[in-house]
Amino acid sequence: MIVSITGQISEKLADSLVLDVSGVGYELFVATDDWGDAKVGSQLKYYVHEQIREDAHNLYGFKSITAKNLFSSLIGVSGIGPKLAMQILSSAGESRLRQAIAAGDPELLRGVSGVGPKTASRVIVDLRGKVDASGGGPAPITDPTYQALVALGFTPAQASSAVAALPPDVTDEQARLKLALKGATK
Repeated sequence: MIVSITGQISEKLADSLVLDVSGVGYELFVATDDWGDAKVGSQLKYYVHEQIREDAHNLYGFKSITAKNLFSSLIGVSGIGPKLAMQILSSAGESRLRQAIAAGDPELLRGVSGVGPKTASRVIVDLRGKVDASGGGPAPITDPTYQALVALGFTPAQASSAVAALPPDVTDEQARLKLALKGATK
């Protein structure tokens, strides 16, 4: 399995790049922002999602591991394949998509071609609480302080941010919750 690939961009095609790695050209499907930023002749590293089918071997490239992880989460949602997931990332952008998922707002997704109201709602329901708005990784859904904040009515994004801001030396659960409440209400 290909995890990452580093090479020189030799061509820009309609929705993909050709990355030359030691004389072998690999076609990478990339998000619109990454395609626009890519310059022919530049040396770049991409994290790769490899899709192997009977009739195709497709590589999807991402500049950051967080974008690749978000893509992997999207294709884990029923009804969303790699092409649609890449289209969602291209249309919405990684940070805006993370914020929409964390806030439980499907409106951003409804504007993407090929995503109807049911699919948009399914993405939000399936990924809310699993995708961190900041892109730092998955939300700490097993953390008791996080769970308490969500139970008190805070959004997963607010709870995640408050828990992330806690000093690591505070281990008492009551003290953590008090500090987190102060941070979440600011």
